Amino acid sequence: MRGSSLKYLAKEGVRNVWLNRLMAVASIGVLTACLLLVGIAILLSENVNNMVLFVEQQNDIVIFIKDDATDEQVAELEAAIDSQKNIIQKTYISQAEALEEMTERIDAAAELFESLEEDTLPASFRIRIDNMAYLEDIILYIDQYDAVEEIYAPNNVAETMVSLKHTINTFSILMISTLILVSMIIISNTIRATVFARRTEVGIMRHVGATNSFIRIPFLIEGIILGLISAIIAYFVIRFAYNNVIGVLFENASPFLQSLEESIVPFQTISGRLFGYFAAAGVALGALGTLISLRSHLKV
Repeated sequence: MRGSSLKYLAKEGVRNVWLNRLMAVASIGVLTACLLLVGIAILLSENVNNMVLFVEQQNDIVIFIKDDATDEQVAELEAAIDSQKNIIQKTYISQAEALEEMTERIDAAAELFESLEEDTLPASFRIRIDNMAYLEDIILYIDQYDAVEEIYAPNNVAETMVSLKHTINTFSILMISTLILVSMIIISNTIRATVFARRTEVGIMRHVGATNSFIRIPFLIEGIILGLISAIIAYFVIRFAYNNVIGVLFENASPFLQSLEESIVPFQTISGRLFGYFAAAGVALGALGTLISLRSHLKV
């Protein structure tokens, strides 16, 4: 197809948007709402995953070492810890360090600890893992070593975090899939209404020899324009709303929420990806909706 023909068809697509502006505005409004909900699902999933990671990193797993464990047994235990790729941090706490730490924590009763021997508290390894889903497997693996006296792990926190993460991700996927389907139906109906209003013109073009591509391209461009406009509006609305909601949420938040504030995903770190998602979704939905709605009308 020649460049002049493509230019003409592109102008026709833009013209169609203007001629059917009432239907276009309605479609943009509904599609923008769908994209906003998709954006909320994405941001919710990102933040929940980040919060889960943050909480995971605040929960130490403490491996208490037997007082009579030999140096070889401790070294064997340390090597076993180092061999686990899901362990991202390891700290050895000697008996003296454990007593000093306990004294600092309970400052009001520091005098009571002065009479205790340095070997009163057991030595330990404190570890952190990158995913609480592996907690049980790591505990079972480490607990088999002779140097281990006891393992303290936040099992309830792990189960809660893993369950929450799975629930939110599943909900987000279902919501996004549903909204994509709804958006396709909306765009398809908009283009179908436009084609129906111009069915006589389309029929004449088919009878005088116009190809399917020549007829289809203006409608395709119209659908893409509607999708892009919706994407741009949705992006700026969600950008404004996200920053303001986060500000209000943590302004008078409880101490627990304030502790999670640093785990909130800054909008600028996801803005590029989010706009890309919106633009790609807008173009894809506009194009697919157009192709679906034109299938029956191009059969003459």
